[in-house]
Amino acid sequence: MSADMDEVLAEVKGGKVWPLYLLWGEEFLVRKGADELVKTLVPDAAMGLNLAVLDAASPREVAQELATMPLFPGRKVVLVRDPEFLAPKKGKGDALAKARDAWKAGKRKEGARRLLALAGRAGWGVDQLDPRTPGAPTVEQWKDELNVDLAEADLAFLQEAAAFCRDERISAPEGDASALLELLQKGVPPGHALVLAATDVDSRSPLLKFAQDKGRLFERKVAARHKDLDLTEIAREFLVPFKKKLGPGALEGLKERIGGNIRLLQSELEKLAVYAEGPTIEAQHVALLVHHAREEEFFELTEALQKRELRDALSYAEDAMGQGTHALQLLGAVASIVRSLLENHAWLEKYAGGQPPRTGRDVEARILPKLEQELKATKRKTPNAWALAFGMQAAARYERRELLNALVACADADLALKSSASGKLVIERLLWTVCTRA
Repeated sequence: MSADMDEVLAEVKGGKVWPLYLLWGEEFLVRKGADELVKTLVPDAAMGLNLAVLDAASPREVAQELATMPLFPGRKVVLVRDPEFLAPKKGKGDALAKARDAWKAGKRKEGARRLLALAGRAGWGVDQLDPRTPGAPTVEQWKDELNVDLAEADLAFLQEAAAFCRDERISAPEGDASALLELLQKGVPPGHALVLAATDVDSRSPLLKFAQDKGRLFERKVAARHKDLDLTEIAREFLVPFKKKLGPGALEGLKERIGGNIRLLQSELEKLAVYAEGPTIEAQHVALLVHHAREEEFFELTEALQKRELRDALSYAEDAMGQGTHALQLLGAVASIVRSLLENHAWLEKYAGGQPPRTGRDVEARILPKLEQELKATKRKTPNAWALAFGMQAAARYERRELLNALVACADADLALKSSASGKLVIERLLWTVCTRA
């Protein structure tokens, strides 16, 4: 049975600390919950000395850290993010993502160890990582054994990581949780606690049962199918700091527009809470301010391209592909965003003299009366004044030739993807072309 976070935080503040806290489910909710729990367990002043954050650690290494006394008296907390030893053999989404992310961020040892732990689920060792090695697992075996779809860029990553492991003599971290389980059953030092934050957990893991029986287990799962999605409690949780609630139809409108994108849900609720003057966020507020992003769920990508924020765009694309979004879907989103920017740019020049409107009222006063005539002729719906203001402000950050070049880049990317090029590299190149000033 899943524990209630508010009750557990109250327990901690009252002095009750459990040896194991296991949070698993939707990544954003899990990370948010783990951070909140750790801050309550270890005050800011002691966090640098009494908190140990372990990445790609084995159960034995976690047990050693958990049993080690802190430098100064007080609680000690060990936080482990995305522990490989908890994951099922065939995980969800891109199981290579965490290893790749660490490798690209310069954390090569962590990336290599995560990769070795993943390969270890199928019984493969260091000598089998390099795809060029005779007898190395094939692309089909990676898919069959681990549910991993290898792209061309992944083959290069495997080759580099294998060489790094050989040069640095890095071996696969043990997946056997017996040493950690033995410590927990024997009893950790008073005041010590282990926090495990995972996106996926093997239902047969003995650590899961220990958390249920002698620790605290938090399940923060979100339904994958839209019709099964219930955002009621999550939305209420996000709105507590603002002391606001959702009125009739508001939650349904949010669900229809953003689906199960929880990080986006929090962002939109914060925006709505600031906008709504009263204690209630009404359905019309949602209709006015929240973009329809459910079908493609690329709102954050839209915002990044509108602001020409390359880093944010690359980060979003990395996350999206890590969760199974195909590169062609991202390409379609980028092309749609560029076309919208180009249209807004044309309207900006034609009806606003190149001067972007500051507010929706400005749009209503000087732009809509002229634009409506054009839209009526083509039987198109008149856009919301505020949405048009934001769109024109975004378009003003680009020159027309830059947007035309971006459309050409989209066409080139489409050809490359359909010619079996690496989806990740194609999308990265495309985003660089769109966001970088010519």
